Amino acid sequence: MKRLTIIIFIVITIALVFLFLSKDSATEKEGTITRAKTVIPVSEESEKPNNLEEQLVQEDTISLVSLIPLLPNETLLNTLSIDFDGDGYDDQINAIKKDNSPYIVILIGLYNPFRSQYDRTMEVVTEIMQTRTFSITSMDITGNHKNSLIYTGFTEDGNSVMKVYMPKKINNEFSLATIADFQANGSIIIQQLDRYDSYESQQDTGVSYPIWVYSSVASANNDTFDQLQTKYTWNPAQQKYTKTSETKVTETRVLAKELSRIQDGTVETFANHLEGLWYKTSNTGNETRYMFFNPKEKEIIFQTNSTQEVFSWDASTLRRNGMYISAVNETITNLNRRIDVSLVDVDEIKVRNQDDVRMIISESNLWDGQYKRQNSRNVLQQAKKPVPIVAVLEEQEIWTIDGGGEIKFDQGTYSIEDQTGRLALTNCGEQSILQLRGTSLPPFFDQGSYIATLEETKETKAVILQPVKLSPLEVTILNKPSIRLEPKKTES
Repeated sequence: MKRLTIIIFIVITIALVFLFLSKDSATEKEGTITRAKTVIPVSEESEKPNNLEEQLVQEDTISLVSLIPLLPNETLLNTLSIDFDGDGYDDQINAIKKDNSPYIVILIGLYNPFRSQYDRTMEVVTEIMQTRTFSITSMDITGNHKNSLIYTGFTEDGNSVMKVYMPKKINNEFSLATIADFQANGSIIIQQLDRYDSYESQQDTGVSYPIWVYSSVASANNDTFDQLQTKYTWNPAQQKYTKTSETKVTETRVLAKELSRIQDGTVETFANHLEGLWYKTSNTGNETRYMFFNPKEKEIIFQTNSTQEVFSWDASTLRRNGMYISAVNETITNLNRRIDVSLVDVDEIKVRNQDDVRMIISESNLWDGQYKRQNSRNVLQQAKKPVPIVAVLEEQEIWTIDGGGEIKFDQGTYSIEDQTGRLALTNCGEQSILQLRGTSLPPFFDQGSYIATLEETKETKAVILQPVKLSPLEVTILNKPSIRLEPKKTES
């Protein structure tokens, strides 16, 4: 009987323990349910997060964190995570600045799986001081499935720099081999080529990417400026990039007097010469490409008939017959663009653009090419039959719009209410087309292109703007109301 009582007690105890553990387990599972959460990045102009939790999550996603131990005198500028040494673990490459040096330093930290931490492995001191012109990335440039370290930027004297390092490991000793080291007074770009599917599946090596180096040289009599386009390709035997071709491109002669006036050795003079609207002389498709330089507001606008990109004019350096401009996209702040502008004639420039090397770059860019100045004075000088519309608009101080409002025209620009824009006159056949393009959205002149006619009598004067649609072959008048401008009457 005693033994039976003990057995019943044990069974009851086990049952109670089982029920208690089951309840705790259920409670624990219920309390640890994790729901997926989508975090949408916001810009300064967009709506802010609804609550503090979302705001903290977003701030954590955009903040830079160094997994490599930093010294007290080191400031983190940028980070790059990639398997650099090929051991299957992601390493970290940091761009830092030290208090005792103005130059940017690249700090390489390799992940140590045995200690579960990142070791300070190597430092590379660059020649670059300006943070906004500096770019660091890693890619398989040679096609052998090994990531190389690439950094670019501008030196103090305005030269472009690109250096490429290949990681090496011999007897577990890590080192870097310099496979490309270029410095030029022109652009340096990596031309990314298509690779076959077999490369993506790790079954075969891929084609290596060539590097193009552009530099300017003066002719013997110093009246023309030639450009050298040098191509470097990967040489497996020498384990570095070697020169394979060199092409000399002769620039159009620049007027000596104008050249000396425009290029007096100061950035301000050349920037002021670029100020205004320029149009590309050769375009693909139906869209014309424009570049608007605004040195006063420190911005450059790339515009077509349907799109507009605004870049912040960050830094400028002069070269022999032109200027290098470093710009940052105001919407996509990690998109850097380096613009090489060279003089062809007094009212003509040659532009070459280089985007950040982390983007796919081809040897040619849609924005590269010859540009001519487009403003009222230039059009009036070059037109076979002078068109007085623009001159009439700029002679009057203020115009009134029949629908309400006032507008002012001055030196190829217009201002209305709180909006400014650009004024351009073009000829399509025998028709003179006035184009009014605002720099903010939505634009006041939603159509943009108008046939401008002048109505003038002894008592009154008015300019009529009829909306039109432009195509490569014709001008189509739209069934929309015209805009009537009259000079503002002064109080007597």
